[in-house]
Amino acid sequence: MARFGLIVILMFALLTQSIETHAQESQERPKVGLALSGGGARGGAHIGVLRALEELDIHIDYIAGTSMGAIVGGFYAAGYSADEIEQIMLDMDWTAAFSDRPDRRDETMRKKQLEAAFPIPYRLGFNNGGVQLPLGVVEGQHLDQIFQRILLPARGITNFDRLTIPFRAVATDLVTGKEVVLSHGSLADALRASMSVPGVFAPVRINDRLLVDGGMANNLPVSVVREMGADIVIAVDISAPFLDEEELTSVFSVTEQLTNFLTRNNMELQIASLGQEDILFVPDLQGFSSADFERGQELVEIGYQTVMTRQPELVSLPSAQPRTAVDPVVEGAPVGFIVSFVELNNTSVLSDEIILSRIDIPLGERLDLAALNQMVDQVYSLDVFESVSYDFTQNKAGETGLVINAIPRSWGPNYLQFGVEFADDFSGSNDFKLGAAYTRNALNSLGGELRVTAAIGREDELSFDFYQPIDKQARWFVEPEVFLQRQQYSVWEGETRLAILDIAGGGARLGFGRNFSTTNLIRLNYEYMKGKQDYLAGELPPELQDEYNENVDIGELQLEFRHDSLDSLWFPSRGTFHRIGYRYAAEALGAASDYHQFEAIGGFTYTRSKNTFLLNYELGYSVDDKAPVERWFELGGLGRLSGLVPDQLSGRQLGLLTLAYHRRLNEIDLLPAYAGVSLEAGNVWYRADEVSFGDLRLSGSIFVGARTPLGPVYLAWGHSDNGESTIYFYLGNPFRRSQF
Repeated sequence: MARFGLIVILMFALLTQSIETHAQESQERPKVGLALSGGGARGGAHIGVLRALEELDIHIDYIAGTSMGAIVGGFYAAGYSADEIEQIMLDMDWTAAFSDRPDRRDETMRKKQLEAAFPIPYRLGFNNGGVQLPLGVVEGQHLDQIFQRILLPARGITNFDRLTIPFRAVATDLVTGKEVVLSHGSLADALRASMSVPGVFAPVRINDRLLVDGGMANNLPVSVVREMGADIVIAVDISAPFLDEEELTSVFSVTEQLTNFLTRNNMELQIASLGQEDILFVPDLQGFSSADFERGQELVEIGYQTVMTRQPELVSLPSAQPRTAVDPVVEGAPVGFIVSFVELNNTSVLSDEIILSRIDIPLGERLDLAALNQMVDQVYSLDVFESVSYDFTQNKAGETGLVINAIPRSWGPNYLQFGVEFADDFSGSNDFKLGAAYTRNALNSLGGELRVTAAIGREDELSFDFYQPIDKQARWFVEPEVFLQRQQYSVWEGETRLAILDIAGGGARLGFGRNFSTTNLIRLNYEYMKGKQDYLAGELPPELQDEYNENVDIGELQLEFRHDSLDSLWFPSRGTFHRIGYRYAAEALGAASDYHQFEAIGGFTYTRSKNTFLLNYELGYSVDDKAPVERWFELGGLGRLSGLVPDQLSGRQLGLLTLAYHRRLNEIDLLPAYAGVSLEAGNVWYRADEVSFGDLRLSGSIFVGARTPLGPVYLAWGHSDNGESTIYFYLGNPFRRSQF
């Protein structure tokens, strides 16, 4: 027994000595801090530096980063390896990341309708008697989602010292210009704030401060890792050098140079503070810009080689210790993350019920992150919020849940929007249309919206429209509207224009409908209008003279079903579009005569790689051949019997089938360009008994086009079966009828 006690005492003594020795070594071992600078896409070199440090088994005790350095450093501190961060960067859809717009399929049908009416997508805030702009071109809606997904393994960690490596993100206070070192709170928010280049990304509000890119205050945070306790600092500078005079060729290069001025001055101070034991890596990134995200692998390799060529300087640094692995993630959600409750932080005028009706998270089940992001996009699509984000939380009972944060726009709820259309066939036929709209949304808790639209040119219009959801899910709605309008109608016989009619008047429209989803709706309208009809030129042919009446009286019921799942209205690559309507006019409703009409317009898309095929159709049928001239169908123009001038054919019956093809020509997401061809077959007829496949007109076109900030632009050549050829220039969409 005595021998056993002696053995226990000896073992305890050895263990105590080992612990004391380890503690002494730990205290004596120099602490290594890693400072990562900002530099946009050039930050890919940071990943290569981390990979080299891993291979050389160098221990990192602290990390501080600015902008892209904060992103790479934050991911690494959260537990990801250099290889995993590289894969994240390579897999990233940077176009989607830097766009706030949800997938168009997830936008409301109301928003899609307004988009079709005004091709220019940009709006100005108009509040307190002045014009307002958003605080950044990108509000960060999708960046928030991306950071939340990537940082799920670090959920619940609000003290950055508790990450696998203690971490700091550097931002700048937009009000004072002072450095802000972020050490607590949401890691995703900290990274967003650190990278928010002023004017490009909206600032992030943290602790009642508006924060932007830390590069303006401290682009190479050597001082920060020093304050964290680092004895030795490894600094990595991937910032862009000053541009030469020959490189200052545009407003963008001048802006980049000004940014370099702001960041370079504070970096020089940080570099000057480095001591003899500190190490500065400056990867040779000549020829790489801050936007070269597609060259990520090249950047990683340059960063890796920068470290490996200086191995002798690193031999004295301490060896790495094993790091805690990140939690496994399956299909975008962490294993075992069960949503037990959902909370809403809503500071807008909209009711909580409208928002929560779009956040349909099954409680008690594992989180489906892809489905959650889609739901959040649908809330954002309500067009009221500056950002809709989510956080992970835990209640006192230990249950895990979600907090949805819906923050209204700082530059709303009053907006101005403008539209322009222009067409020219270079043979004396051209027209234009200019439009402007004022919108006041979020009028009440159900999301009422007032819209005033004015247009001049080919069509003159002034309308007042009020869209009001009437249930707490915003599915049912009413939409009263009053309007004044003037339109021109041409009557042709073959290639000869016989008459131009001018119809002007005013009226009202009352709509009632239901949104079944973000892609389907059905509505019923009653429209009443009184106006006058005058000849601007020519006269109707004898067989139509009896139908001419200078008084225009419209009284109709209109039933419409609409489906829209296109990913783009102008150059779609997936989805379908269908609009099917029935119009019933009667004297009892206020019409001059009784008539019935059916109309169907739609299209299908199929895409393989950069190649897209579209099959579009358009059908119009007037029962009993009684529809007045203001309700005739028209054909002509690019994609609608190319080779004919716009609206050259008119009649009570219409049929058109178009097969089109376009190919993406470039990878410039701000100005995507396309080239394509179309083949069309169709015609119009005055009477139903004249409709015949033997009368179909055949046409085709070759075109190039682009999505521009002013809307779609086309330059095309069209040829018709009558031997006529026409060159077109369009600003606007020729394949669908104008709506504004």
